[in-house]
Amino acid sequence: MIFKSNYVLLLLFMFLSQTIFSQKRVDTADLKVQYRMLIFSDQDSLMTGIDYDVFEYSLLFNSQKSIYSDDTLKKFYNYIRNNRGNYGLPSVSKGYPKSKSSIYKDGDKIIATLPIGKNLYSFQEPNLQWELLPEQSKEILGYSCNLAKTITDTGKLYYAWYTTKIPIPEGPFRFKGLNGLVLEVYSEDKSLIIKSSEIIKSNEPIEPIDYITVYNVSDKANFLKKRREFIENPNSDEFSSRFKVYSPDGKELKTNKRVPLKINESILLD
Repeated sequence: MIFKSNYVLLLLFMFLSQTIFSQKRVDTADLKVQYRMLIFSDQDSLMTGIDYDVFEYSLLFNSQKSIYSDDTLKKFYNYIRNNRGNYGLPSVSKGYPKSKSSIYKDGDKIIATLPIGKNLYSFQEPNLQWELLPEQSKEILGYSCNLAKTITDTGKLYYAWYTTKIPIPEGPFRFKGLNGLVLEVYSEDKSLIIKSSEIIKSNEPIEPIDYITVYNVSDKANFLKKRREFIENPNSDEFSSRFKVYSPDGKELKTNKRVPLKINESILLD
């Protein structure tokens, strides 16, 4: 009876150990890739190559999960949660993220969290369909790479250099699904380029960013509609106010704040 009891305890211990090990394996990274995203806002900066915005991102991934974000984003929101009620935010030099966007992948599901104005919205990205260009090749960070292209659900053409030497279908932002790791992506006119700068081993946790407030729009079409509304009327969320303005004759003045934003939409990551 004692032997049977010990045997049951041993089986339970083995089951718990395997469960914990499996959970650790799934939720921790194998590799970390650093990327630099270059955005050329107009034709002049694209032609001269000297006036552009740079964003730094990292990709933590294993064969099943990944998180792509600004390296300081997780620390930033931890700081916000731990300092609620205090005034002031950390400066850029102390960890204020330049981008609050993130992409979390779990299996085949890709969840994007992107800003529109002051707010953050999340939705599921459609998977990309790739066309391989087998006669093209080059070396990036010591890895032999092949070229592929895709047309997104919004009709934009992107090219991606990927390496089968790291045979995991990962990459920056939503550019995943090839039979290898994507090390470089660029738009058709090269106004947007994402380049890898480093690949290292990592056992950091893979988890979605714990934002304060995110609006889940469930469908990407709803996100694009919301963004279009904001571009056409960026002050739409500012209309409601308890203050009113009157003319000298006592009539209430209605101000028209509809001033569309001037945005080069080729740099939007669709």
